[in-house]
Amino acid sequence: MDIFSIIGFLAFGTLLLGAFLDGAHLAILIQPPAFLIVVPSTLLGVLGSVPAGKIGYIIKALKMVFSGSIVNPEKTKEEILEIANKARKEGILSLESSIDEIKDPLIKRGVELMVLGMDEESIVSILEAELTKEEEELKIGVEYWKTCSETSPTMGLTGAVFGLMHALTQLNDPNKLAEGISTAFVATVYGITSSYLIFGPWGRKSKAKLDMIVMAGYMTIEGIRLIAKGENPRLIEEKLNAYA
Repeated sequence: MDIFSIIGFLAFGTLLLGAFLDGAHLAILIQPPAFLIVVPSTLLGVLGSVPAGKIGYIIKALKMVFSGSIVNPEKTKEEILEIANKARKEGILSLESSIDEIKDPLIKRGVELMVLGMDEESIVSILEAELTKEEEELKIGVEYWKTCSETSPTMGLTGAVFGLMHALTQLNDPNKLAEGISTAFVATVYGITSSYLIFGPWGRKSKAKLDMIVMAGYMTIEGIRLIAKGENPRLIEEKLNAYA
């Protein structure tokens, strides 16, 4: 688990602690109406921008945020070099027996194409298309969380307007007037904190991890290309060092 991904929650805790030390009653921050206006409305509203059947990529992006290790470039390089050495010593067709043992799907796909006897350019073209497809699909989830970050402050402002509208209808009742004003300010707090401490970091973290996946993918494609070309494993290692 990536423990840094929960720092946003800890930061929110420090805000509460600061408010408490300043003499504020923390109970005033518990406002279900303000929460409903800001958080669920943001999540559901932005969901409308996601194509049908692609909602699963939102969850995938969130899993990327909390996963400790998405890719291991060094391990990927070692697996490619192991395949390169075997192909060099025993020939490309010898790789067929070890296809089922390969866990990385892109490496596995590349080896399958080599065993089928496809030429270097065709292999690269197919692998790049598959990597691009994966990248575009994962981008759906990444963009969802980034858009939530952009939307939640506005929903906080909406909650503030609703709270003030309610307050203005209760001018004859000081208690309800204060309640409406409180909801207005708390909604603003929810909108800003959820954006800068939760949704924003999630969006940027998932984007960073997506970039790591894509970089590892291009390293794999380059390695497979060099194996298909019949390059020396030592040369392959030197070229892959630029990625790992």
